[in-house]
Amino acid sequence: MGLRFHFVYDPQGWSCVGIITFIWLYNTYCIPKLILYPHYEEEHVSAAVIVTYYLVSFFCVASLVRASTADPGRLPQDPEIPCSESQNWETCNKCNKMRPKRSHHCSRCGHCIRKMDHHCPWINNCVGEDNHWLFLLLCFYTQFLSLFTLILNFCQYYYLQPLTKVKEDVTTIERMSSCPDEILKPRKPWQQMFSEVFGTRWKIVWFIPFRQRQPLRASYHHANHV
Repeated sequence: MGLRFHFVYDPQGWSCVGIITFIWLYNTYCIPKLILYPHYEEEHVSAAVIVTYYLVSFFCVASLVRASTADPGRLPQDPEIPCSESQNWETCNKCNKMRPKRSHHCSRCGHCIRKMDHHCPWINNCVGEDNHWLFLLLCFYTQFLSLFTLILNFCQYYYLQPLTKVKEDVTTIERMSSCPDEILKPRKPWQQMFSEVFGTRWKIVWFIPFRQRQPLRASYHHANHV
């Protein structure tokens, strides 16, 4: 049985899919170029990390394309009703067609979908019996790619060694500048940066939204240099 394609003509859905595609293209292009390839050239990361990132990115967009174009379980124009299951079929009050129970009529697609879960604008398609697994794969690979990107960004600032080219640029600025202490400040600890952003040094309070932010009276940087 070949693949059955299903396209929904919905400008709102096309816009949502376009936003997801743009974010995917941006991450797939910028993360390797700014983080992976420079550190790979200086042997800070292995080629396996780059290959893994591209594989996860490929499976993510493949799941998006499949979930967007796969038939979710649309009922045909004149469905054949098995005699043994005739009691489990009913008439749709919107399109006046026979459909099995647990099927629903989608107003956006204009069809009855078997075991319809919902119509997702981010894939511009319904989530039904035949593409539910593709939707779950899309959610899985999207979360995996987002977590992978977050870890790479964290490692870029707090774990990976500084790039040699960046060191050379910093050295050049130090030599050309007459006041290097005002231009090149030491990197703040992550606790200090988050404390300044959230307005408190109590880490447990960072996660409470029902409060008012107050600027810190004294920073870690000032305390370390008194």
